[in-house]
Amino acid sequence: MRTPLFPLHGWLPNMAQHGLIAVAPALMVGVKVGIYGMMRFVLPLTPAAVETWQPYVVGFAMAGVFFTAALAFQQSNLRRLLAFAVVSHTSLLVIGLFSLHESGIQGAMLLAANFGLAVTGMWFIVGFVFRRTGTTELHELSGLFERIPFLAIAFLTFGLAIVGMPGTPGFDAAHLILEASIDQFGALPTVATALGNVAAAGFLLWAFQRAFLSQAKAGGHDVDRTLPMEYVVCGIALAAMLAIGFFTEPWLYLTETASQAAAARFAR
Repeated sequence: MRTPLFPLHGWLPNMAQHGLIAVAPALMVGVKVGIYGMMRFVLPLTPAAVETWQPYVVGFAMAGVFFTAALAFQQSNLRRLLAFAVVSHTSLLVIGLFSLHESGIQGAMLLAANFGLAVTGMWFIVGFVFRRTGTTELHELSGLFERIPFLAIAFLTFGLAIVGMPGTPGFDAAHLILEASIDQFGALPTVATALGNVAAAGFLLWAFQRAFLSQAKAGGHDVDRTLPMEYVVCGIALAAMLAIGFFTEPWLYLTETASQAAAARFAR
């Protein structure tokens, strides 16, 4: 289902760095479709196997939140760094889904929608930067905020949405997942997972600082201003994400029945 869960995640960073950047946004959305596939087919069709493998899947997911966040700090390529961000946050989605708890499943669905918009928006911006500079190596990018401030602010907003900034769907979704995790697995694993999400905020802000806020290098790239179509593409994604974030209740009602039905199969 193309869900990059630790330790079976190695294909995604390689694809992100060396594959065509034009297809990356579509692939990132496809990664979230794997979460839907788990809920739609794996949970209802194989409940006994899900209960048997639940501790292992959740254990790998919790380890993956930290492991891939640590690897993200070591990356020098923006495309590869974002791929590790996707793996780290997919682990959080899987924790919510395999909590087999109504709140966790509902939070995972909402978080998948948030990640789909946020990560796709970030990949669009990476593509726009690559078109201007011909590179996504962090040591070759600098001072981009001065030339493309709207894209820089959009990149920061998408990054903060991934880590659950208030006003985005990730805020409510992360709280639902952590609530379910406390109920099912206890406080200690949940706190550890939350700290992993803090680490994710760290490496995304670190990447933003290096690419957009660092002082422009002498003789650097001649960066064009933001184009009208880029305003439209990023503006639509931002508007959709913030609209869901500020008006989350209708989306919670939309997923409530399905989440209750899925959790009811594992009620004891």
